[in-house]
Amino acid sequence: MREQLNDIGKRLPYQESEEYLNELIGAKTENAIRVQGRANTRKRWRIMAASAAAVALLLIGFGVSLMHDQARQTIVAQSSDGPLDEFLSTLSDEEAAQLPYYEIEEIPEY
Repeated sequence: MREQLNDIGKRLPYQESEEYLNELIGAKTENAIRVQGRANTRKRWRIMAASAAAVALLLIGFGVSLMHDQARQTIVAQSSDGPLDEFLSTLSDEEAAQLPYYEIEEIPEY
């Protein structure tokens, strides 16, 4: 466009030197590179923070489930014997040997 204006003898009301334009373009390019680098760094930090939070949640969940299992095992170990255990403890060895051969004569149908 500048060439067209020079051809017809007209000039723009303002005119920048080539040196000024090169400095301006160089400064803006450097700024863009610097801002992009900061954005990449922030993105990496966000990804690392999200990963650390996910690992922490997994470890907490695993620990809670282990504690729950241990508590359940403790409760089962502390509970008293059930009625079946009490019945089996009263049987003699001879009666216990006959248990697998016990037959029900007839199962009533309802």
